[in-house]
Formats: sequence, structure tokens, C-alpha cells
Amino acid sequence: MPSRLETEIKYTAGKHYLFFDPDNDELTRGMQPDTPDYFTWLAGLKSFHFSGKDGHFTARREARKNKDGTAREATYWSAYRKHNHKQLRRYLGVTSKLSITALEDTARHLTDVCHSHPPKVKTPRKRPEKREILYVRIKAREETIAHRDQTIAELEQKISSQEQEIKELKTSNRRLEAALKTKRENLEL
Repeated sequence: MPSRLETEIKYTAGKHYLFFDPDNDELTRGMQPDTPDYFTWLAGLKSFHFSGKDGHFTARREARKNKDGTAREATYWSAYRKHNHKQLRRYLGVTSKLSITALEDTARHLTDVCHSHPPKVKTPRKRPEKREILYVRIKAREETIAHRDQTIAELEQKISSQEQEIKELKTSNRRLEAALKTKRENLEL
């Protein structure tokens, strides 16, 4: 199955660049990088794939629009590469700036960005629990809440009985102090 983009600039093991263009086979066979023929060939393309020494990307020619919505005559190139479900983009410039060195620098930059952001690890999705299990959990939680409420009521009752006992002890203490005071007064007389 052919790739979606067949126009390509590729660095080979023989340390030179090959240019693939299915429309202009004769033109690309003898082409050398950074020559007038090279820049003329690029000017006629809408997009191409670049595979260099240190990375790869897809370059697309784009046109900016004026404020009134009409397209400008001057076009520029942008490099795109997908990594980690995100599309990375880098501005390349006009056709005259697409030297092999500039393309290699862009490929290296995009590769560095890809290596600096490791892929995210997918966590397995949690399966929902069955209704029966949920009903059992709800019932257990309600029983726990009821038990806690009962314990709170018992503790509140215990606190109130202890407060009553403290009041009784204070009143008996006052009676004893009053009796002691009267005995001391009787002894002094």
C-alpha cells in the first residue's frame, strides 16, 4: 500500500539525498540539494516528507490570509510531526530557505522534542461494579452509619449522666464544707 505522501527527500546509507517525486521522475533522478533546480522543484510542491540523518517530518506549504480573508500571494512552509497523540509544528520559512541544512536542523529539533516528552502510560480503565455489589456496599455503609449514630447517642447519654453525677458531688461537697464550717465555729466557742 503506498504511503499517503509519495513526494519525499530521503537521506540514504550512502550519505547522499534521494528525491522521490512520482510526477517528475526524470527531474528528480539527477537533482542535487541546494541547487536552483532543487528550489524550483520545491516551489512546485504542496507538501513532501523529509527523512534525514536525525529525524523526519512532513512539510506543508501554507498561505496566510489577509484581514479581509483573501489569501496572500507569498507562501511559507511548516514542518509537522505527530508524537504522543499531539501534532508538533515548526515554521520553516519561504521556499528559498529550505536548504538541506535547515531541513536537518528542523528534523533534529522535532526529534529532540519527541525524546524530551516520553509517551504517556495508559492506565487500564476501571470496570464498573455490578448493581448487586453496589447495593451491598450501600447497605453496609448505612449499617455503619446507624451503628455510629447509636454509639454517639450512648456516649452523649453517658456524658449527661456523668455531668449529673458531678453536680451531685459538688452539692454534697458544699454540704460537707458547710457542716465542717459549723463544727469549727462550735469548737471555737
